[in-house]
Amino acid sequence: MSSKAPIRIAVLVNSASGADRTEFDRFIAVYYALLDAGAEVLVASASGGHPWPKRLKPSGEEPDELAARFQSDWHARDDLANTLQFGQLFVEDFQGGFCVGEPGAIWRGTDLDSVEALIARFLQAGKPIAVVPSLFDITPTGAADGLLILSDGKWPPIATVRALLAAATQFDNRRIEP
Repeated sequence: MSSKAPIRIAVLVNSASGADRTEFDRFIAVYYALLDAGAEVLVASASGGHPWPKRLKPSGEEPDELAARFQSDWHARDDLANTLQFGQLFVEDFQGGFCVGEPGAIWRGTDLDSVEALIARFLQAGKPIAVVPSLFDITPTGAADGLLILSDGKWPPIATVRALLAAATQFDNRRIEP
């Protein structure tokens, strides 16, 4: 009886504003949706380490279910505090990616270690990547050989996560089968 390895997904935290609680809430929603679906998750951010300059607690006076889960989950807090830098990720190690936070123009950037360059590498490798929120520039190359999954921002992100994992599973099967 063989057990198949879980799908490996890179979660890219693009925290441009530096202290955006909405991005933080989106991150924990995506993080837990992926884990609950059985994915192996690795988190990356621009500078590595904790992506926000101060530790943000989930919004609201009373923590919701996900916020309470995060506050009591030392593994999740450790994953967030010890993110890799975007430049330290190798797209080949993942079946897909999920970007939380709005990127800029993905085909026009010159910084090879930016979130935009990393999204472009996923797409060039023919791998699926989801982006939330989805207002960004994909001209002139579009999705290249990859699959770009865009969300309208409705939460929880389970539909986006399901689409990403289905596409990542297909990519993984295509890579393994002759």
